Amino acid sequence: MDNNDNEWFDDYFEENDEQAQPSPQKTTTRHIRWGAVAILVIIILLIILLIFLINAFKDDIKEDIDKKPPKDIPAGVQTSVTTAPPTTDVTDTATTTAEPEPPKPLYPVETDIEVIDGVTYINGILIVNKTYGLPEWFDPGVDPVAQAKLEEMYAAAADDGITLWTASGYRTYEEQRILYEDYAAVDGYEAADTYSARPGHSEHETGLTFDVNDPSSTFDGTPEAQWLEQHCAEYGFIIRYPQGKEDITGFMYESWHVRYVGEEVAKFVMENGICLEEYFGITSVYSENE
Repeated sequence: MDNNDNEWFDDYFEENDEQAQPSPQKTTTRHIRWGAVAILVIIILLIILLIFLINAFKDDIKEDIDKKPPKDIPAGVQTSVTTAPPTTDVTDTATTTAEPEPPKPLYPVETDIEVIDGVTYINGILIVNKTYGLPEWFDPGVDPVAQAKLEEMYAAAADDGITLWTASGYRTYEEQRILYEDYAAVDGYEAADTYSARPGHSEHETGLTFDVNDPSSTFDGTPEAQWLEQHCAEYGFIIRYPQGKEDITGFMYESWHVRYVGEEVAKFVMENGICLEEYFGITSVYSENE
């Protein structure tokens, strides 16, 4: 091979080497192109993510917007939106009504006190306690209406599997005097005054009061006592000396002692957990002369 041939080969391979190696300009263009593609892909992904987030939280966003008051209404002022029913052509209008006043206490009630021959009646109901007494001659016997309601109550209790009976009912003035003196002889007058009435001040002298089953604290909390407290008002009776009212009634809690006052008064007294003194706004205190 002569020198001309060698030169030809050298020129050939040098030319091919130049074509095989990319130029710096082409490489830079390729990198820019791939970078643009990557940015475009990232933008598309961000748009997709944004759409997803909007769909996911659009209810919360709407709720927050609804909660914000209009710009022309100061914050804290309540606004109402009235929507018309879909099946009517009548346009509803929002009306503003004043807040109703709280009901006034229903007790003590307005009382009409009447004393007939030494017997006190308040709104037609005979009242006997430490403040209001009965004359010695007063001897009405058992009230027939109260007795009928008592028997009706006993029958209803029997239907519920509860047995009730009368352990003590009407007493005369003299019978109450003997009973009270017997208690005082054992426990003293001060103690007796907490659980037994002085003659002329006992509800048993009215003919409207009955001691049911066991007239002692052993009756407290029994199924019979619970039934009596829950249902006595349905027949016009109240637990005359309720628990927690000892300072008002002047007597100890007597779960067995019921007094007939009529259904209307009885239901109000029992449902509100009050005693008869609270209902009428009266006291129950012995006078110093007794």
